[in-house]
Amino acid sequence: MRRGVGLVAAALALILAGTADAACIEAPVVGAARLHEFEMLMMDVSLRCTRIGVAMQPHYDSMIGVHRSLFDGAAQRLQRFFATDAVADAHHRGLYDRYATMIANRYGGGNTSLDTCHVFDAVAVEVARAGDGGRMLGAVAQAMIAHPLLEAATCPAKP
Repeated sequence: MRRGVGLVAAALALILAGTADAACIEAPVVGAARLHEFEMLMMDVSLRCTRIGVAMQPHYDSMIGVHRSLFDGAAQRLQRFFATDAVADAHHRGLYDRYATMIANRYGGGNTSLDTCHVFDAVAVEVARAGDGGRMLGAVAQAMIAHPLLEAATCPAKP
């Protein structure tokens, strides 16, 4: 598992070689990466849980529906960050797609048990139910994705 994460980070670093400067990426991009990574994590968990008989999909779909504008805004910010030209940006190709695929692959093979599925299902229900303009979504995403892969790949390690 650690080797896989290391390979993903190395591949992302190569992809980002010309995209980010030596300093960390801006906070709004880190926030977008965190939210996007949380969305992908929850999607992957939902699919794995459905496979073992936990009907999480309706709750995941509800969470996505309630916060659609926030998730879409995060994806759009990341697409702009990765855009290399107008054609790539317009068609969502290139670096953003590779990044999104790496994120999906990162969470696609996680631990799946009835207990973890019920916990993640409860998270989806509560985030959808919060009705707080996304504050709970942001707090949960921060707690679950402290350092998004994009941040880890573009920011120098802190001593």
